[in-house]
Amino acid sequence: MILQFPMPYGGELLYSLLARAGLRSGNVSHRAILIDLFGMDSFTASVELQPGISNIISNLPVGSTISADQLIFQNTMYPFFTAFRDEEQAHRIYSSLLDEHGRDLHNAIGLMSSAIKPLTHFQFCILCNQEDINRHGELYWRRLFQVPGVHICVKHGIWLSESTVSARGSTKYVFTAPTQDNCSDYHVQMVADKEMLGQYSCIVNNIEKLFNFKYPNRPLDWFYYRYKNQLMWKGYTSEKGRVDHQRVQKDFVDHYGSELLNILQSSVSGESTWLKLIFQKHRKGFHPIRHILVMQFLGLTPEDVFDADTLGTSVEYGSTICKAKRKIMKKTMTEEYRERAKKERREAWLQIRSQYPHHGRLELRRLDPKVYAWLYLYDREFLIEHMPEKMPPKAGSMRHDWDKRDQEILDRVTDIVQQLMDEKGKPRRLTLKRIQEIMEAQCLMPKHLKKMPLTKMFLERMIEDSETFRKRRVLWALGELKSNDEALTLNRVKLKAGVSQIPEEYLIELTAIAQK
Repeated sequence: MILQFPMPYGGELLYSLLARAGLRSGNVSHRAILIDLFGMDSFTASVELQPGISNIISNLPVGSTISADQLIFQNTMYPFFTAFRDEEQAHRIYSSLLDEHGRDLHNAIGLMSSAIKPLTHFQFCILCNQEDINRHGELYWRRLFQVPGVHICVKHGIWLSESTVSARGSTKYVFTAPTQDNCSDYHVQMVADKEMLGQYSCIVNNIEKLFNFKYPNRPLDWFYYRYKNQLMWKGYTSEKGRVDHQRVQKDFVDHYGSELLNILQSSVSGESTWLKLIFQKHRKGFHPIRHILVMQFLGLTPEDVFDADTLGTSVEYGSTICKAKRKIMKKTMTEEYRERAKKERREAWLQIRSQYPHHGRLELRRLDPKVYAWLYLYDREFLIEHMPEKMPPKAGSMRHDWDKRDQEILDRVTDIVQQLMDEKGKPRRLTLKRIQEIMEAQCLMPKHLKKMPLTKMFLERMIEDSETFRKRRVLWALGELKSNDEALTLNRVKLKAGVSQIPEEYLIELTAIAQK
């Protein structure tokens, strides 16, 4: 039995709570601590989902008010990793957390097989730690800071630091509490890119919502239809419901920026990406971080996605329903009703035509869409016969001297590119969208660039792809670290540059470039 079990702090990870309980017990043997906590010494320490919670509850001191539900929902990552899973899967994971075996918990949430890799070491915020020492006299591991992809404390606007405590590996039977020794990095690094910090704050806010609210579990297809419906309303689908994946991908990258997507291990490139797959009928689950990115890009909140009342129908889903209703109507519609309805709707359509003789087809259709739809389905010959003639194409706009315009635009674009490349501080990616925003004109659209070969060629040479931008950021980080006489370690360069991966040989090459 645990004689002194601490009360959890707000947002504390269960791993941290058990580590603090071990310290209070006074035991120096890790096996003895496991026996105090679980009643047996065969349990392994887990960061995300800790099995054996029923054992912990049964070993709490008499009179303790802590419940299994409280530990699971408030102190593990269960609400986060099961938010986008169906009710059966979520219940199975919940039962495994209570069980003393808890087999395959990490496989159940797809943690090890996911493209978003879990943290190797615990993370902490230097300023949060200082506040905890002043308020509580001790430190604790925050649940939010151990979520894969979270590398910023949005409260203080600084990058998180990496402790020396391994989150997995050889210390699997040890619960290690944070201390000033294993959290010894006291270098505060502010997030310089305020635009990225704003985007990141929204993402973290949605992660905290998943932690703090019990949203209903939905089947995989639920999210597919919700996203597809929103794509339709935003104009990313054709009339038949086909998604323009190329435009979605471009706008998605422009919305977040490659830097933020790299930090969240969710970059998109090539033909077959996770972003394209998430907008197809779901046959597998996706990491919650990627669901959050898609939700935020589409302008949805967790309430919009999980709430049954707000589930709209996608083009595909809606067309299925319409076809079913149409079949029922055709079977149940009597001949008498059909003739009466036909007469009423023909009269209504002819009246619209007489009132608006100069309106085109689309304008007439919008005046009474229900009449139009009925005639289109059940009296199409009449409708076609009484439609106005197709309007001639609009006269072309005033012709431009495209050679002259090309040179003028090229001069403006060259000045803007130079201005952006000379910006002080952390580099921002050079994109077509940024250039166009500064110009305050839509003159760089593909249909215009076809007629401006010089401008097009210059932009193709200057616009940065993800790899070019990564190299520029790393070069900048190396220069900054060198000017401040800081060590050029791999981790420091990654944090400074805001990138998640730098191959060793790549770093050596760039270090040599920076030293020239």
